[in-house]
Amino acid sequence: MEMKLRHLIAVGMLLAAPLAMAKTTGAMSLIPRDAVSVGVVRIADMRTSPLSGMLFQQTDKVSSNGDAERFLIEAGLKPSKDVDLLVVAVSPKTALGSESKILVAVEGRFNVERLTKALSDRGAIVKKTANGSYYLLPDSKKEDDTKGVVAFPDAHLALMGDESSVAQALADRSAGGTAFITAGGLAREIGRIDTNATAWALVDVTRAQRLTNSPRVENKSAAAQQIGAALNHVSTIALWATDTGDALKLGGFGVANDADTLQLLEDTLRGGLAAMRLAVQDKSPDLVTVLRRFDVKRSNDSVTISGSVPAASLKKFSEHQHKD
Repeated sequence: MEMKLRHLIAVGMLLAAPLAMAKTTGAMSLIPRDAVSVGVVRIADMRTSPLSGMLFQQTDKVSSNGDAERFLIEAGLKPSKDVDLLVVAVSPKTALGSESKILVAVEGRFNVERLTKALSDRGAIVKKTANGSYYLLPDSKKEDDTKGVVAFPDAHLALMGDESSVAQALADRSAGGTAFITAGGLAREIGRIDTNATAWALVDVTRAQRLTNSPRVENKSAAAQQIGAALNHVSTIALWATDTGDALKLGGFGVANDADTLQLLEDTLRGGLAAMRLAVQDKSPDLVTVLRRFDVKRSNDSVTISGSVPAASLKKFSEHQHKD
């Protein structure tokens, strides 16, 4: 089985947190200090919510990929039950370069013996270092550090990504963590995110734009294209979602240093909400009322958007989408 890095990251997202200081050896403690984007999903919180429960209905069903299904069975791993926290961080390979590297850190309960055996049976090669061992996933076409790598430092932590990222994460863990949360830079803006967020993403727009493989928002609609263009002028953006059980609270912000950029972003967000109301008014009229309650606020250095979507409205909208 050939398992390239992009497939590895997809598996990490499939396995895919209150925003709090992590354990010394936890996933949050291993975010690289130079990360340009960070995404966190608190699976444990979602597991107990009827609203998020809908997302787990297909998580353990991977019959479309027979080998992946066999791997999970042999490894004794059920992502929806065994994974609690997912952290994805994108960093530049070099300070001024355009190439990126990705680290996926997952907290949960892992049967390391069964997982490593399943990997070895598929041709993964173990590589030992002073800070711990990791497995090089089989890919005969790759000879550099972009090979997919996975490590299990203990029964509660899994690390995935390219070889240099995983090796560095193991070293950082041995040293007590990266101190990303308190190091300044991108981490300065974490305090603006809802502390109870179930999932959130934070992006240093200026640095991320230089990276060829950094996260991108799909601009399928005119409104999305306008919002995307406005966000290109801000320095930092964040998005988050908080599952309360009976509603999904959504929020986001953009940080900028000049008034013109803030005005552009505010106007664009208000216009985007209006366009969304028009788009759903026929198929999901209930969402029009919901969207009208979304609030856009501007401060001296940021623009924030926030609102809440009831579970009933989300369910109706999802049903309409499936029918189409």
